[in-house]
Amino acid sequence: MKSRILIVEDEKTALHALSSLLGDEGYDVIQADCGERGLQLATRGQPDLMLLDIRLPDLDGLTMLERLRNGHNDAAVIIMTADTNSRNAIRATQLGAFDYVSKPINDDHLLVQIRRALEYRKLEKEVRNLRSIPESNLSIPGMVGHSLQMQEVYKLIGRVANSPTTVLITGESGTGKELVANAIHEFSDRRNAPLVKVNCAAIPDNLLEAELFGYERGAFTNALARRIGRFEQADGGTLFLDEIGELPLTLQAKLLRALQERTIERLGNNTPIKLDVRFIAATAQDVDALIAATRLREDLYYRLNVVSIALPPLRERKEDIPLLIQRFLSRSQRPVTISPAALDKIMAHQWPGNVRELENVIARSIVLAPGEIVTPDSIQINPRQTHATTDWVEQVALRDGYWNNIRKLESHLVKTALEEAKGNKAKAARILGIQRRLLYEKMTELGLKVEEGISNK
Repeated sequence: MKSRILIVEDEKTALHALSSLLGDEGYDVIQADCGERGLQLATRGQPDLMLLDIRLPDLDGLTMLERLRNGHNDAAVIIMTADTNSRNAIRATQLGAFDYVSKPINDDHLLVQIRRALEYRKLEKEVRNLRSIPESNLSIPGMVGHSLQMQEVYKLIGRVANSPTTVLITGESGTGKELVANAIHEFSDRRNAPLVKVNCAAIPDNLLEAELFGYERGAFTNALARRIGRFEQADGGTLFLDEIGELPLTLQAKLLRALQERTIERLGNNTPIKLDVRFIAATAQDVDALIAATRLREDLYYRLNVVSIALPPLRERKEDIPLLIQRFLSRSQRPVTISPAALDKIMAHQWPGNVRELENVIARSIVLAPGEIVTPDSIQINPRQTHATTDWVEQVALRDGYWNNIRKLESHLVKTALEEAKGNKAKAARILGIQRRLLYEKMTELGLKVEEGISNK
């Protein structure tokens, strides 16, 4: 029996192209050009899967998805969007979307995702019963990125946020582990309760136990009054333990017990205290190396690593760098832009300090910029950290796939040629050595603006 797919897309050309593609693949296709019509067909037609545009003339795609889930429609949903920001990604996942694809759509990637979604639906129809996010203006400061790696991070956040599951966040220093912990808490049903953070590397070992578990008056010298520890402060909410590998082994045993039994004891008191705490841990160190060096208990690792979120280093998601730069430039008190040459210099660097290093470099460049444009001379990168490769091929992220890398290269070439030609399209075509008509086609395909009625530009 053919799988039935409902396509909800208001652009007629895209709707026809998708229908033809899926029809040729043997699917039973039904179409809708607006959200209300899509809701009617979703109810009457009982599709197995829906391709849902996020921007529709009557309902936005996320509102439509929410109404579908409230109506107990269990069709798999793939969101189609040209705006893959972190909020939309997390919200779509929490509302029950199986996945989302970026426009312009890669046909091969879409077909793979459709097959995965249909197989997943057959295996377990109920796994996407995730609570919808209220309309409050939740935001995740600092989380920026449209790359495939970051989209996977957003989806994991959406899937784990509302469960009590313990999460282990791994990634190099500066990749944003604390931001992920913030996001998990903010998108959970514990968001109105405390998010308590402890940097295990920043507190001396002899004070850490009292800081975590608290103490009674007289528990030790200078304990003049009862002190509530971080565990109790987080009751009902989330406790984030950063740099978990720096926790002394004696405290790791107490933490393991707290995770297993959900109880703690203050220093100087043997009475167990029952707690309702969601645990998130993070480390920038190699977990296997920590265990091998007996700096991290293996049993504690398995207790913490119920769900693991691995953050990619910035060098593996360089397509996100321009977005991050724009975010950092927008914080300037004066209008500042970046020149193409300065951007090229930034893109050539490998960023061992990740997003944190990039943020510091951009902040310094704003100060050093002579005017409103950041030039290459304004970009000062620590030479000890420069590991730029001479061949751009070495910087390609293979996990992004062939067509995504080709599209990124085409976009870079077209934008650079247009900038060098100061917007003159005829000159840009000559720089690239292609016909003007092909340049127009590429601009349209890549989502770059083409002014109508202009023949020389």
